[in-house]
Amino acid sequence: MSLPAIPAYHMPHCPAGGRVSWPLERERAVLLVHDMQHHFLRPFPQQAAPLADLMSNVVALREACAESAIPVLFSRQPGGQSPAQRGLLLDFWGPGLSAEPADTAMPDALRPRPGDHLITKTRYSAFHDTHLTALLAQLGRDQLIICGVYAHIGVQATAADAMMRGIQPFVPSDGVADFSLQHHQQALRHIADLYGRVSSTRDIIVALKQPRRLTAAGAR
Repeated sequence: MSLPAIPAYHMPHCPAGGRVSWPLERERAVLLVHDMQHHFLRPFPQQAAPLADLMSNVVALREACAESAIPVLFSRQPGGQSPAQRGLLLDFWGPGLSAEPADTAMPDALRPRPGDHLITKTRYSAFHDTHLTALLAQLGRDQLIICGVYAHIGVQATAADAMMRGIQPFVPSDGVADFSLQHHQQALRHIADLYGRVSSTRDIIVALKQPRRLTAAGAR
């Protein structure tokens, strides 16, 4: 049992509408780069859409956050898990990642830097059985920008978990990718309808560069 080969497709347009219009504020935001490990990127056609666009947009988000002193988090799955550690994921996806860096490592352009935070996860959601909730509280942040793979699995599950914990999720429509264009579009629509706000990478970066919002008294 392995991940399916993913056909090339162009990034979809951001879905119109959505139930919420939360403003993204850089003093509240954190970026989560979700599961951008070789194991999960290998099924995509290399040097083609959507992977080329995904990499470009995720790198752009990471750099924009670094420039604005916005915390950057990386989720990753461990390799070489036992059947007990895999749990029911074993029935759906098999043994998962090997312990080799060829599976577990991230592309050079996205390697964590000093000061970045690592979230080791063993289920779809980056909140499940991890320290992510506590970390966000420690950082004093309640907005989570989620980019990476796969849109209809871990990204969507993490967005749902965030919303139910009082954390506003933001998902860049062209900063995630999936098994197919249809999966990608359905995930964006589902997130926009039920869990969070979906915007383009460009719009998210523009919002993050806005001056801090101040009240009349000089505090947010």
